[in-house]
Amino acid sequence: MKFSEIMKLWSLVVSIKAINQIKVAGTFVFDKYFKGKGKPVLGNTAKLKIKKGASIVLRAIAPGADRLVKDTNGTYELTISLPRFGLSGQILAHEMNEFESLEGEAKVEAVSQKIIEILTEHKEDYMTTIEYMSTGALFGKVIDGDGVVLFEFNTTAAPIEFKSKENIDVLDEIDEALADELGTEVPYEILADAKFINRVAANAKTAELFKTGEAKWLDEDGKRVLVVHSKRYIPFRASYTDENGDKQPFIPEAQAVVIPLSQDVFKHIYGRADHVEAMKAAPKLFFAAKPEILEKGKGWGIETETKMIPYCVRPGALIKLKFSE
Repeated sequence: MKFSEIMKLWSLVVSIKAINQIKVAGTFVFDKYFKGKGKPVLGNTAKLKIKKGASIVLRAIAPGADRLVKDTNGTYELTISLPRFGLSGQILAHEMNEFESLEGEAKVEAVSQKIIEILTEHKEDYMTTIEYMSTGALFGKVIDGDGVVLFEFNTTAAPIEFKSKENIDVLDEIDEALADELGTEVPYEILADAKFINRVAANAKTAELFKTGEAKWLDEDGKRVLVVHSKRYIPFRASYTDENGDKQPFIPEAQAVVIPLSQDVFKHIYGRADHVEAMKAAPKLFFAAKPEILEKGKGWGIETETKMIPYCVRPGALIKLKFSE
């Protein structure tokens, strides 16, 4: 089979399906909290509707970002230009010559594997950025494609204190606070600084919860997770760059954040790629065009793109916790 005939097998439909099905590692936040909660748009902008809640305050950080906000009863509506990320891959003429030593199915398989390698590399690059944006959204921040925080939703509510309390009593406080914010009880887990987790563990040990089985340590994908009264305390060490260019932890020392496991809290919006071939298909989170011949006989090119933004719909449900000394 000629090389050009093999490339014809990689139609627009096949290429888009392939890049969206490729699995990549290192996307804990997006996979767990945002995956499957996307909404497509046809244009280059998106309107993010954020529930204000009783204690939520919006802070516009990037210059001019405040002009993108519409404040209505109970909702902040943010008009955001969707960040666009595009990459180009190539199969050059000398690589094509190497494939010519193969025949039949072996040739088709080898060329297809090369295309898959290119798509995988692109998706890994995209997911690195998407994971960072998703991590920001997990804590009530709207981050653009350059890593700049556009908006930050802060709460005026005081963190729930763990000190001098039984673990079960604090969990009752969290349950009530979540029910007040969301109108119903929802499952949740707690992302925490290491010192916070160690203090919860010490508290549980003093109460002999490890002996009764109500507290235990788990190893989950390399993370040492503490479970107390069926609630999971997960260590989280990621950081972001603030408006002064300084690195700041998403979770300060000896603090934690409640993360509701609800369909109504975290979402993402994705748009149609800026490519003529994209007009022939519905928007997908990841786009890959069919391979195209490069100019001057250099080989074949493969163009991919993603255009998306993740956000938190209910920042008031991100309840802050602390465990003072």
